[in-house]
Amino acid sequence: MLEVWFGVALGLLLASNVALWLKLHNCYTTLTHLIKEKSAIVEKTVDMTEIREEISETIQDFLGGLHVPSGIDHVWGMVANIGGAWAQKRFGQVAQMIPDIVPQSEEP
Repeated sequence: MLEVWFGVALGLLLASNVALWLKLHNCYTTLTHLIKEKSAIVEKTVDMTEIREEISETIQDFLGGLHVPSGIDHVWGMVANIGGAWAQKRFGQVAQMIPDIVPQSEEP
């Protein structure tokens, strides 16, 4: 009786593997076909001159927005430095304690 159940289980396993292989093969062929179609469309629509123009326009916009620093820019830089020094005094000790609080992972 055990041989019968073993045979049935083996037969079901074989049948399910064949069904799975057929389904995966069908998916593979469908995906391959779709990828070939889409890659042909993408190759036709990509225009490098358009990409170059867009990058050039972006760089021109960025460089066009730059200006020579004025007095107020220097004042804001001074305020930022003072604020950074204050934050370092106020919170610097906490930043130094973090490695002691967080356990280090041992590397092999």
